[in-house]
Parts: sequence; C-alpha cells; structure tokens
Amino acid sequence: MMYERVKVVNGKRYRYLVRGFRFGGKVRQEVVKYLGPVDPVYKVGKRHRSNASVYVKQLGDEERVFLKRVAKSNDSFVRDRARMILLSSEHFFAKQIAEKVNCEEKKVRKAIKDFNEKGLKALQRGKAKGAVPKFTDVIKKVILMHFSKNPREFGYHFTTWTLPRFREHLLDYKLVDSISIETVRQIILNAGAKLKRSKRWQ
Repeated sequence: MMYERVKVVNGKRYRYLVRGFRFGGKVRQEVVKYLGPVDPVYKVGKRHRSNASVYVKQLGDEERVFLKRVAKSNDSFVRDRARMILLSSEHFFAKQIAEKVNCEEKKVRKAIKDFNEKGLKALQRGKAKGAVPKFTDVIKKVILMHFSKNPREFGYHFTTWTLPRFREHLLDYKLVDSISIETVRQIILNAGAKLKRSKRWQ
C-alpha cells in the first residue's frame, strides 16, 4: 500500500511517496519517490521587454485621416512611414509590419519611436548637416489642415483664427518647433486664403 507523507527537514516541509509493508510482525515504511517541497518557491527572473510589443501612441481622428491620405504618396519615405504608423496603431508587431511594408524591422521600430516623440513631424526625412531648416510639403499640409478647422474644435473660446492665435496654436500642438507670423502668413496665402478688412482670415 502506497501513500503520500510529509516530512519536516530544517523547518521546511517535503512530500514523499512511501510504501508500507510488514517486517517481523511490524509495519515499516519505505520511501518510493521524492515529490518535492510542500510550499515551492519559484525564482522569478527579470523580464525583458520586447521591441515587438512597442506600439505608436493613440492616433487622433485628424492624424488618422492625414496618415491614410499620405500613405498613397509618391514619396516612398512618407508613404512607408505612414503605413508603418497606421499598422502599429492596429497592434501589428514590428516584425509583421516589416513584412507588410517590405523593409527591415529596425526601420519600423525607428518610425514608431520617432512618431511617439515627434508626432507627424516623423514623416519628414532627417535634415542633412548644414541644411537650412525648411517646412516640408507634409508639414504645410498639416498646418493648413489645422487652419481649415474652427478654433472651437480645439477647445478655444474664439471662432476665427488670427495670425498670432494660429501661430501660438501651432506651437502649443508641437506641429513645429518655431515659426514666424510672416511664414504662417505666406503658407496660408499660397493656399489661397484672403485677409478681409476685419483682419480675420477667410
């Protein structure tokens, strides 16, 4: 007959499978198998974070609409980055995105990191050393997209943009690092907007 028995050794309890048998008119026990401690302690090692589980931050409605549009761009850098960001927002792993976009996995992780830090400015190519900073067509489109919206949609109390207000809005939303009122004026004028007598833009 076999049964389980608990023995205490140095204050700790251990389980054994034992067998009882008669020897010389007495019942004796024989250990058949060691079953382990009653209260096992498992060592938990440090968990390593996988780059594959890194995703882009939550996209706003306007960002998603813009990314879907430029994902069809003729500029391969802008197009691929937009696709990477959109796929990451749908919780695809970096490896899966790399296979869909046909690029290296490290490029996908770089695009995700850049977008989380810079937002839509991550769609710009890195500037060459010594190059004069310029606003790319992508950034100009984003600026105009914001300009086309009613200020109340961004939580402001006023309903019409003025150049100083719109410049502050661009800086607050971190769409640009710096921009002058005259540059804002030129971008808007080139898009066909007109300044009426009230000094408000239409």
